[in-house]
Amino acid sequence: MPRKLDKIDLKIIKCLMSDARQSASQLSRDVGVSRLTIINRLKRLTEENIIDTKAGINIGKLGFQASIVALEVKADLKQQTERNLSECPRVLTLLRLNEKANLLVLLYGENQNTLGSTIECLRDLPNINIVYVHSLVPWFFPKTFSLRIFPEKNDLAPCGRKCSGCIRYENDQCVGCPAVTEYKGPL
Repeated sequence: MPRKLDKIDLKIIKCLMSDARQSASQLSRDVGVSRLTIINRLKRLTEENIIDTKAGINIGKLGFQASIVALEVKADLKQQTERNLSECPRVLTLLRLNEKANLLVLLYGENQNTLGSTIECLRDLPNINIVYVHSLVPWFFPKTFSLRIFPEKNDLAPCGRKCSGCIRYENDQCVGCPAVTEYKGPL
């Protein structure tokens, strides 16, 4: 049975949603409980994966583009496809659906060409059909996402590909994967 959040938990979460940088002392004052209670609640909520406190990046302010792509993935490949897509730096959200399009992917790209290139990479995957693509312009809500940031770049992308072997990268239709040394984007 799922855990039920009480009023204190909900007040803490609401305060953090307005400003996740608040100190335990400030939260204590705002919620009306002791600092020790706040610390213990935050620890429990974090350990139980009910909350996280990651920095979000406003993709709109960086001029990035986003699209929703609905995929039809064969049942026997669905788990492997989900694992692979969850490793992709351009995937913001991955949702399971119970219809012909059984996987919904929210993607970003630094520009329209890179976003299109990422969508074409999905089209190249075996046993996957793109059911539809919706461009999300202008971006509305939420404003920020937890992007995967790679201060240390690798030769291969998490999917095992090398950007220099991609025709779209070589024709300057894509800035490459943010995880690789060949990446030409702002991250």
